[in-house]
Amino acid sequence: MSREAETTSAPDGWGLLRTGAQRAGVQVSSGLEIPTIPSGVTSNAGPIRFAIGQSGEPRVLLPLDNGEPMATISGGLALSVSVSSFRHGGRNLRFLDLVCRSADLETVFGEVVDEMLARVNSGDSCVNAAQSTIEDFRALLLSGGSLAVNKRMVAGLVAELIVLNRLLARSPSAWKSWCGPTGNRHDFRTGDTSLEVKASLRPDASTITINGLEQLEVPNQGTLHLLRVVLESVHGGMLCVSDLAHRAMSLASEPEKVMELIVAVGCNDVDADPWNRYRFRMEAERLYEIRPGFPRLVMSMLNGAAVPHGVYEVTYQVDLSAADPFTREEAVMADIEEKLCP
Repeated sequence: MSREAETTSAPDGWGLLRTGAQRAGVQVSSGLEIPTIPSGVTSNAGPIRFAIGQSGEPRVLLPLDNGEPMATISGGLALSVSVSSFRHGGRNLRFLDLVCRSADLETVFGEVVDEMLARVNSGDSCVNAAQSTIEDFRALLLSGGSLAVNKRMVAGLVAELIVLNRLLARSPSAWKSWCGPTGNRHDFRTGDTSLEVKASLRPDASTITINGLEQLEVPNQGTLHLLRVVLESVHGGMLCVSDLAHRAMSLASEPEKVMELIVAVGCNDVDADPWNRYRFRMEAERLYEIRPGFPRLVMSMLNGAAVPHGVYEVTYQVDLSAADPFTREEAVMADIEEKLCP
């Protein structure tokens, strides 16, 4: 393990990423598929890097050696723990991916991450440093702060599980295309095909919330579609997290991987009351193709392709009533589902 010439604290790293700023010797780039910034600490597997989630959540990527055994590191509503893979130089790199999901706990999370870096710098592996530090800070970090499971969070997971089950019915290995929980900018992606899923709780409302300037950015030489799923909350509804999650795990080639992805969303127990107090029925769904002219705000539209200094956590509303020319027929959705199945 080694400490590079300049060390960046976790809060400073996230601040630089959110503003798109750069500092002498610290480049907001890594050759990975997402923007990152080096922490200044390197393990045997490579440099530890800071990143941010789709909504600006603080995130840290700790590199893993090929075949490195993973200890059981429990997350929670406030902390997502998963293993993510990114392409770099023609090969896949694996990272222990930690994301703080509660804005109230960002200061604590920054202290946790800085302590992890200190432990890696003292000789610990990334896995051991993460596990021991989280255990030491568990009472503060995993309490969830003010984060509660609300209807919109449940509906979002239900909508993604609906799509996941359709894919798994085609291919038991289709869980691999569910990338949103691991930090990908799109919910589902395989090769050059991407799909973003948005749940709506009011059929008469045409607006959806977009989190970040990358969510509706079309991948280079790829396609992106948006599926709006309209769910109505009803007593005794057929759609709930527990039923959909258990069905997905029964269909998947590796059920434990599906559970890991669900945990990464923030749901540690698919049968827990907070995640099943709401049940739904499907009212409608509509597919849109994201292409030039679709109402959106993405990084490539900004002058110099950079967020103005001091601006971060961009969230905006899209009125889909202005997107009628971009709707696609059911046959296109079937084709997308086929392409998303590895």
